[in-house]
Amino acid sequence: MAVMPLPEGAPATLNEAFAHIGTVTAPTLLDLKVMVLTESAALELYNTIATGTDNPAVAELLRYNGREEFLHAERVAQAILAISGEDFTPPQPADHPYLQDGPLAVPPVTVESLRKLAQGEFGGEALYEGWAANTANAEAARLFRLNGKEETDHGNRLMEAAALLEA
Repeated sequence: MAVMPLPEGAPATLNEAFAHIGTVTAPTLLDLKVMVLTESAALELYNTIATGTDNPAVAELLRYNGREEFLHAERVAQAILAISGEDFTPPQPADHPYLQDGPLAVPPVTVESLRKLAQGEFGGEALYEGWAANTANAEAARLFRLNGKEETDHGNRLMEAAALLEA
């Protein structure tokens, strides 16, 4: 498959996309597509972070979060379908428009970096809950709430990984 083109009007970089998503309270169709792209990119992000530790338990927690982030991308794609009837399939890393500029720059795996990442994940539940409250589509709201709960699970896994590094 060829690299997926960025949707018209989408942020140009992954960092810009993450920053944009953090400001959205009532998502448009474009916002949902950007969320599919950020959530699907998180698979590669977490897998890359996992290569930075020699602790197999920490690496597995990171990879688990990555797999679940891709599931979030699939759910947001389902929400797009429910809302608009449009099929917007999450890209795999090789076909991802935000992952074409070489290896991702990720922080070293430290107790502090894992805790900081956890705080971002904990914020994801409130973001998705806000989206659920601001959509008229019941199926999309249900999918957003599932993702939100799992964002908290991601934060908890990151806190567990930080504790493993402290031990």
